[in-house]
This record gives sequence, structure tokens and C-alpha cells, in this order.
Amino acid sequence: MSATNPSNPAHPAAGPAGAPPLICGNCQGPMQVLALRGHYGQAVEVDLCAPCHLVWFDVIESARLNGPAILELIGHMAQAQSLAHQPLRQQAACPRCRSGLKTVHNRSRWGRSLQLECPKRHGAYQSFAEFLFEKGLVRPLSSADRAALIRRDGHIDCVNCGAPIAGGDAQCGHCRSVPSLLDVARLARALDPEGATEDHPVHATATHRGALQCGACGAALAPGQAMQCAQCGATLAVSRLADAHRQVAVLGPQLQAHAEKPAPHTVARRMAALSADLPRQREWILRMRADTAGRHGGDEDDDELLSWFTRRTNPLRAVFIALLLWWAWWMWS
Repeated sequence: MSATNPSNPAHPAAGPAGAPPLICGNCQGPMQVLALRGHYGQAVEVDLCAPCHLVWFDVIESARLNGPAILELIGHMAQAQSLAHQPLRQQAACPRCRSGLKTVHNRSRWGRSLQLECPKRHGAYQSFAEFLFEKGLVRPLSSADRAALIRRDGHIDCVNCGAPIAGGDAQCGHCRSVPSLLDVARLARALDPEGATEDHPVHATATHRGALQCGACGAALAPGQAMQCAQCGATLAVSRLADAHRQVAVLGPQLQAHAEKPAPHTVARRMAALSADLPRQREWILRMRADTAGRHGGDEDDDELLSWFTRRTNPLRAVFIALLLWWAWWMWS
């Protein structure tokens, strides 16, 4: 699956067909070539620099990663944290064209994240922490979080490079990342948005995470309680990437099986979603018909097309809908 040597993140292997790995534009060392899987079975290659704790994404590779690929990438990130961090240099360059990089501020549904983008659009670097921020898997530490982490674990680890952080530090002394917590429950959901592994204890109950609600079982949390659920015992937040990966790695076999062939209950949900979308399609046809009639005085072809989406019995409509549902199921499976 991967073109790297996972037991030694500092020793990258060559890319597919013996192609040499990219040279990091920050430390000038060879980068690891990760051959990951994307949505719909597509292959996605990303490049990771373990000493710099950076990932290079060509164009939109980050958005193409599926759950098993994100899980594998996080595993490589966790292994890379065993290496001493190489600071980010001002003269860091694109590994493809060696052009200087520009800082880009991105906004996602989870908030802001940063990346270092090639001005010639060859791709962009993201630190481990910024990648996790973009996916909504980490959140900044509050003072209550700091006290709870020190009380529970005796220390605070940097989510980006893995180095220890002093209790009162506003930034990691090695990589300048903001001290953060990994949301384990949200990570499990991000790996499996369709709920193929919903019966696993990692996220036994499919509930919507609220401000004071356990992301694993849905139980109410006491004010200030964000580390562990007293109801189900789920670990809700950790500061070390390896700990979060270890908790969700058990989902790997099920996620891989789901990627190759969707679970029956997931297929049923997809089919139900398609059926529920038929009224919206009919409404769209009605709007198009009204718009066309207003400009051209009506057309008998519109009436014939609309009849496929009416409630009256129509054998052709039934065949059309059956073929549509079968095609959608075949594409997803």
C-alpha cells in the first residue's frame, strides 16, 4: 500500500516505478512517498517529510483521501514524531520548482488553517497540526484542559511534533504550534462518515456532538469535563497523536472492507437517500417547465418529461427509477 518503510520514518523509499522521492524544500532531505487510496478507488500519492513534520499535497490531494487513507496518514505522522523536529526556514521552497512559498489562510467548516503554497500552483505544504485543524480533529487547549491533562497524564505533548510543552507555554518551543487537543470521538466519525463501523465501541451510538455531549455515547458531560466520559469511559481528547491513532486504528479492517464493498446497511441508506431525492427532482422539473413555458409558450415535450416524476402509475417511470437506483448502487459499491 505504501512506498515507505514504516518502521523507519527517516528512511523513505523511492516512488512508484522507481521514481526518486521529492527533495524537501525545507530541510533538503528526501521525502517519503505515501501511496494512499482515495474516494472511488482512486490512487492518491502524497509526500511526507518526517523530520520537518510536513506533508506536501499536490493541488487537491487532501480532499481526495478516504477514511482508510486518513487513518494511514495519521499513523505515518505519529511515527514521524519520534524524530527531532527540523524548524521551518524562511527560505523554504516548493519541492517541484524550488520557488519560494506563500502563506495561505484557509477557512473550512471547522475554522481556519494555514498552508505554504507554491505560487505556480504545484501544491502546498501543511504541518501535521494544520492538516488536523483543517479536518476539524483538534482544538486549542483551554486553561481547564491544561490542568486536566497535567493531572491525568503528567505532561502536555505537541500535536504537531510530539515534543513536551510546559504547562504555561503559549506555543511549542520546537515548532511554534499552538498547544491543542485531539478529539478522538470526532476523529472516529471523520474516518467513517457513513457509519459503516457504528457498532464499534469507539463510537457505539450515532449521536450529534454537542457542546456538553459525549461524542461517543451522547451522554451529557459535566461543565468543564472534556477529557473522558464518565458514562461510557470514552477518551474524548488526548494531546499525543500516537495515542489517538492507537484508539481508532482498530477501525482499520472494517474501514478497508467498507471501501472495497459497502456494508449492507450503508447501501440501504444510500438507496433511501436517492428515493428521498425524487421529490426534489420533480420540483426542479416543475420550475424548469414553468420557466420554459414563460419564455416559449410551453412545450409538449415538457409535459412528457414531467410525467416521469408525477405520482400516477407509469411503467416507464418505474423502470427509469429502478435503473437509476441500480446504477447509483453499482457506482458506490
